[in-house]
Amino acid sequence: MAAAMIILSGCTAPESEKESRGPRSGGEHRISVQTFDGQGGFVDNASGERFTPRGMNYNRWVTANGRGGYADDVLTVAHYEPETVAADLAQIRGLGFNTVRILIDTCLPASGCTGTGPSGHGVNGGYLDNLADFLRIAGENDMVVLVASNTLPDDSWWLNETGRMQDADFQGASNEFLNPTAVPIYVDYWRGLVQGLVDRGAPLENVLGYELRQEHHFWLNEAPLALEGGLVTTANGRTYDMSIQDDKDRMIDEGLVYWADLLRDEIRSIDAGALVTVGFFTPNYPNQVQGPEELRLVRTHYFIQNASVDFVDIHHYPGNGVKDAQVWENFGIADAGTMPIVLGEYGAYRHWYPDEATAAAAVMQLEVDACRAGIDGFIVWAWRGDGNLGEYYATDGDGEIATVTAPVNRPDPCEPGTFDFIRVDLARTATASASSEREGAEAWRVNDGSPKIWNAAGSAPQWVQLDFEEPATVESIELVVAQFPSGPSVHELWIQLAGDEFRRVTVFDEVTVDGVVLRWEPETPVSSVVRVRVVTTSLPGLDPAWSELMVYSGSG
Repeated sequence: MAAAMIILSGCTAPESEKESRGPRSGGEHRISVQTFDGQGGFVDNASGERFTPRGMNYNRWVTANGRGGYADDVLTVAHYEPETVAADLAQIRGLGFNTVRILIDTCLPASGCTGTGPSGHGVNGGYLDNLADFLRIAGENDMVVLVASNTLPDDSWWLNETGRMQDADFQGASNEFLNPTAVPIYVDYWRGLVQGLVDRGAPLENVLGYELRQEHHFWLNEAPLALEGGLVTTANGRTYDMSIQDDKDRMIDEGLVYWADLLRDEIRSIDAGALVTVGFFTPNYPNQVQGPEELRLVRTHYFIQNASVDFVDIHHYPGNGVKDAQVWENFGIADAGTMPIVLGEYGAYRHWYPDEATAAAAVMQLEVDACRAGIDGFIVWAWRGDGNLGEYYATDGDGEIATVTAPVNRPDPCEPGTFDFIRVDLARTATASASSEREGAEAWRVNDGSPKIWNAAGSAPQWVQLDFEEPATVESIELVVAQFPSGPSVHELWIQLAGDEFRRVTVFDEVTVDGVVLRWEPETPVSSVVRVRVVTTSLPGLDPAWSELMVYSGSG
């Protein structure tokens, strides 16, 4: 059934959900992990029922004057606003979401962040008070919190101490995770953080998990990965030969598991029922996502299969030119076994989607793809922002992203919903082919939802087409031009109906400019369409290319 836009105010949890949950017993974590039919998942300990984390990342971004970029001001001592938090979490819960993910140590030290300055060896007590209060408010709204650390806090004793321990063998991120003298400093930070919450009587039962690093990665241009020879002994006591690539791979895999296991053991010695996780950037292998020049190294296959963490958090945004299935392959989702996987960040970048409705459609489709791939939880990036970080936020516009991801509208995240403001782009599930294609600009890029292009391997005439899985009703077709420099062109649009031959429906004969959208809309919708083809018959001096072909059937 069609769902109307949700008004983001005055929302409360559905009565049926309220009645199914009793009060929490003090100190017992509400959520644990369990195996279901050979696969890992979450369970609500109060009800005994399977629990699917569905929620929002929650931030309040401010300009980070003096260092560039932005900082998160939600929990800072100077600017914490419990009334705003309570109102926001009530709205989020009213949409049916049960989880909120919050970043710590991403704030400005001058505002009162996690650390207490370069010489202060201790977690900021005021900040811990605010985090404990945030957990309380979440619990009052029947929600759990994923507490995610970005890294060691800026301008803190821990960051300065690990920085001081860098040497020829360990630099940057590799130093923090592999250096035998630096890893204990990371342990000390988490010991202080969790113990500080315990000392305050924080409602730890509302913690879904502690995320040790929210987007883990190493750098290929820093030691030890940048070394071409020599022996390196890491925190796990093992020695690796930097002239052997297999040794470097094992060093990363085994070192990361050791680091995470060590921290998990320390946290659970303080908070026995705690779940612990690590978050990851999208790996760049075997399917290139960031490009061949990418210097961040992310390896997850070995970690997912061998680490003792309770679940793994992965991050993926649509529109990067790589199909979702290839991203899941990069992460190693198919081999996760009993390790639960949460999609802890997914959203839409503004420079990839023209408006909130288009972005919402992409976010919903990604969530469906992830669910069908076996992913166990979904946390959208993000509830709100200042509009300058490059992403669409859930509450931007008329709340389109919040609406399409809300469990009250889509109880099953594996199934798409129908919404009046979303046109269904049939191209996204069609199969693309072409008369020719360049390496890196293959035909499938013409309907992948990203700015990456299909480019023919020769001059006009050239064509690209979409084949639908089943006959479709078409209300309009849009073609996003990929052309530099601008100039005259002639493009023919053809469609084929079931059991019939191709027929030309229009010709675009004009001066075309990169990024311009060419649109064809018949007087009445055309049914039984099985194939759409665009033929470029004239494009002087250039090989034909398209950024995107979109075939709309109207609202779902």
